Amino acid sequence: MTVLVVDDDPDILDLTSTFLEREKDGFSVITHADPTDAIEQVDQVDVDAIVSDYDMPSLNGLEFLEAIREDYKNIPFILFTGKGSEDIASEAISKGVTDYLEKQTGPEQYALLANRISNAVEQYHASETLKRSQQKFSKVVRNSTDVLGIVDKKGEFKYISPACENTLGYKQEELIGECAFDYMPPDDRQEAMNEFFAAIENPDRGPTVEFRFEDPDGGWTIVEARGENLFDDEFINGFVVNARDIGELKQRERELEQQNEQLQNMRKMLSHDLRSPVSVASESLFLYRDTENEKWLEKTETAVQRMDEILDKVATLSIDDTSITDTETVELRDIVSSVWDTIQTKGAQLHIQDSKKFEADPSRLKQIFENLIRNAIEHSTGEVIIKVGTTNEGIYVEDTGPGIAEDEHDDVFDSGYTTDPANTGFGLSIVKEIVVGHGWEISLIEGENGGARFEIDNIVFQPAVYN
Repeated sequence: MTVLVVDDDPDILDLTSTFLEREKDGFSVITHADPTDAIEQVDQVDVDAIVSDYDMPSLNGLEFLEAIREDYKNIPFILFTGKGSEDIASEAISKGVTDYLEKQTGPEQYALLANRISNAVEQYHASETLKRSQQKFSKVVRNSTDVLGIVDKKGEFKYISPACENTLGYKQEELIGECAFDYMPPDDRQEAMNEFFAAIENPDRGPTVEFRFEDPDGGWTIVEARGENLFDDEFINGFVVNARDIGELKQRERELEQQNEQLQNMRKMLSHDLRSPVSVASESLFLYRDTENEKWLEKTETAVQRMDEILDKVATLSIDDTSITDTETVELRDIVSSVWDTIQTKGAQLHIQDSKKFEADPSRLKQIFENLIRNAIEHSTGEVIIKVGTTNEGIYVEDTGPGIAEDEHDDVFDSGYTTDPANTGFGLSIVKEIVVGHGWEISLIEGENGGARFEIDNIVFQPAVYN
């Protein structure tokens, strides 16, 4: 500790300095006979405490104290004087003296003075450390985007940091004394209360809870809060909550989940749609090598072209963008016939009842018929007849297979729905997506012979009709 001793008597200065350094090994004593010079010394040296006489010619002890307090509000200042009185002591206290001690005879007084200095400096350092910590804490809290709150055992705010205005929409004074649970919807409130009261009973429990917090406009802020039971802490005596707005994070998570689902759907769609032309190409190529019949080579080429079309579409397709913009005039008979050539028909028969022209994306329209025709073949155990034709509102695909239970007519279009574990359950969801993308509607009803009949409506046909 660096102690500055000020006294106009050189002998007293020498004695005080010598005894203080003997009493405390850690003391480093600086002496000054003139308080005016001493003020400059305080500005130049990091002084821990000041000991001053009262009766001095240039400035008395109280005037010296007053000058010091202009710049150093809390530095320990001990008035050590031989001219003691109640009036001087009272005025010294009013001016902010740390301690007041009258000079006595004998070395014992210096032991007392040394102890007074040590105690004052320790309190001063502790106070300064606490002040810096509070300033640092205040700065951190003031500039943090997280909300720091302290609630009592009823969940009422005893303190909440200024960040609440930006994060929750309320000023500090609007939330102090309010119950945090009152701002949550019932479902979220129950879970938050369960975690809170469990942590009250078990202080070692540090829950993390996600909930919605109502803002002043009636909207909801999605909040993640981490809590800690500090009721045993004498300074805090409450439940500390650190909360942050995770709305953007949740939105990002949903976007990532959607993107992952889209990628998964894309993979399934690619696998599903390529399966048939790959199989046709492979088996047709085998037959061509075995028979050298050009018919099988042509089928192989057709299947490969179909694979190219699918891959081109997948390269530019976004699952969440179902709009169809690349359309041209198509002939129903041509599309269906082309699809039939790329499917393993397994003895199935195709009857095209009639044909009309309309606007569509040819490649995506082929996907519709590929999936509907393949669906009819794969779900039939024997020979199946597939009919394709038009109605006043659109087109239909009907088969003579076992059909689909009426209570499942809406479910079949859900992604992953299937009655056959060997299938992906993805084909009819692709059909619906493409239909909706064209601005059409699709429905499933029972066929004339008990099979499945898919009707696609809202198609605008060109005037010419071909039978």
